[in-house]
Parts: sequence; C-alpha cells; structure tokens
Amino acid sequence: MDFTMLIAAFGGGVLATFMGGLQSFIFTGLTVLAAIMGGDFGAPAIGIISFGSWFGPHVAFAGAVAGAAFAMTRNHIENGQDIVTPMVKFGDPMVLIVGGIFGMVGFLIQYIVGPVIGTAVFDGLLGEGAGAGWTDSVALTVMLSGIIVRLVFGKTGLTGKSPAGEKREWVATGSRLGFVLTYGAGIGILIGGIAAALGTAGLVDGDAMAAALFANTPVIGFAVAAISLIFITCGHYFEGWHHIVLPSGSTAVIVFTATLNPFAAIIGGAITGMFTAFVGEWAAKTLNSHCDTHIDPPAVTIFITQTINFVILGGLILV
Repeated sequence: MDFTMLIAAFGGGVLATFMGGLQSFIFTGLTVLAAIMGGDFGAPAIGIISFGSWFGPHVAFAGAVAGAAFAMTRNHIENGQDIVTPMVKFGDPMVLIVGGIFGMVGFLIQYIVGPVIGTAVFDGLLGEGAGAGWTDSVALTVMLSGIIVRLVFGKTGLTGKSPAGEKREWVATGSRLGFVLTYGAGIGILIGGIAAALGTAGLVDGDAMAAALFANTPVIGFAVAAISLIFITCGHYFEGWHHIVLPSGSTAVIVFTATLNPFAAIIGGAITGMFTAFVGEWAAKTLNSHCDTHIDPPAVTIFITQTINFVILGGLILV
C-alpha cells in the first residue's frame, strides 16, 4: 500500500466535498481523457490523479457523498442525495473533514477488495497477478462506501421508505423500459463499433497507436460520459450513461480480442448495453428511491457487469 497516497486521499475527499461530488466526477472524466490522449506522457496521471487520490471516484466522489450525507445531519441541505451542491457553500469544516475521512476509507476499501482479496481469491482463475482485476474495484468501493454512509448517516434504511399507499416500482416498465433498452443498445452498438474499428487497425493491421487506443476504448467512453454530466450542472435534465459505455466497451474489447470479428464485438456491446441500462434502472429504483443518502446506481451496475466481463466472459469463456 502507498501510504503517501493514503494520506493524500484525505485531501482528495476534502476537495471533492468542497466542490461537490458530481463536479469532482466530471473532473475524473476530463483528466482521464487528457491522460489517455497524452500517450506515454499522460499515462502516470491515470493511476495517480484520475483514479488515484485526487479524482478517483472511490476517494473523491465517495468522500463527497459522505460529506453531503453529514451535511444533511447538520441541516445544511434537505437530503443527503444532493451530490451537486458544493459544500463550500456552508462554511462548515466538519463537513469537509467527514469527506476527507471517507476519502481515506475509500482508498483502503479499494486496496482490500482489489490487490488483497482479488489476488488471494482470483489469481488461480485469472492468472498470477491478474486477480486484482477481478472486477472494477473502484466501482465496488463507491458502492460499499455509499452503503456505509447510509447506515451511518441515513434514516431511511438500505432500500428507502415508500410513502403510505404509494406503490413501489423496482424495475422500469412500459415505455420507460423501451426507452432504457433502446439507449442502452445504441450506446453499446456505438462503443462496440469503435472498439471493432480500433481493434481492426491495431490487432489486425498492426497499428501500434490504434492498438493502444483499442485497449483503452472502455475508459475513453467512460471519460466522455463522465464529462457529459456537466449538462446537469448547467440545469438541464440529463441521465448518466457511464455505467453503460464502460462495461459495453469492455465486452466489445474482450470479444474482439478473442474473435477478431467486428460484428461479434458490436453484438456483444449491444447486449451488454441493454443489460447495463436495465440494471442501472433497477439499482436506481431499489437503492435511491425514497432515500436520504446516495448509493450510486452506476457504480452498482459497473461492479456487477464488470465482474461478469472479467471473471466469466474473459476468465472462463473467452480466455
């Protein structure tokens, strides 16, 4: 464990709480995209800045979620699900400190579920040293941190409390279901096609730069999706789609690497896109309806689907 980065994670949680969880996540996307496009020069920034102690969602976003929940208990905001309002607005140092503490908690959880547990449990299946990548440990950490925050600061229980007489929805139905599956398929087809094109240029035609971009296709899609959330801060109605494009891109990359078939990659991306869109709706309705803190539905979705991608699809089926 890098103790320097653990200490820095406190500052990462403080800053993200100061600026607001959503804003910190947008900067995750900006720094990821800049780092990838910077090639070898930008590569170190991905692990240290974008997914490290500065803007890593398990540190920054998770810390800001905790800070908002604590701010609710101090009557600064009405609901701890508010991940947009910058906590600098209230001038309360304890809110920032709670965000910083949960930034460090997130750093520790990610280390435990990735390098420690992942290596011990999954190295035998995925290969020596590869077990740490058994899932998206950042997404898993954001989910676990959100659950801890709700149990500590929330009063509505894990799945919320519906108003008396109101029928609870758990999954999308009707036209909403059709809409969700349509945009899931569309995003999956898009990222699958991009992965196939880059994979053909890189793996088949031997273009080294294209091969590097092909390997990073899911993260590039994730970065663009994270940046697009700026529409929310501008006051527009918008929905996140990073939980769709990242796993769909991973599926496409795994399938194309194994088959070198562009159509298989696109089909794989489309299937995962529809699945993740549906799971994201389920997670939102189950964990964030009638609740007073934020458990991130995209993080839940990414954790579930990337585990399927890395352990089942990539680890057992398409080795």
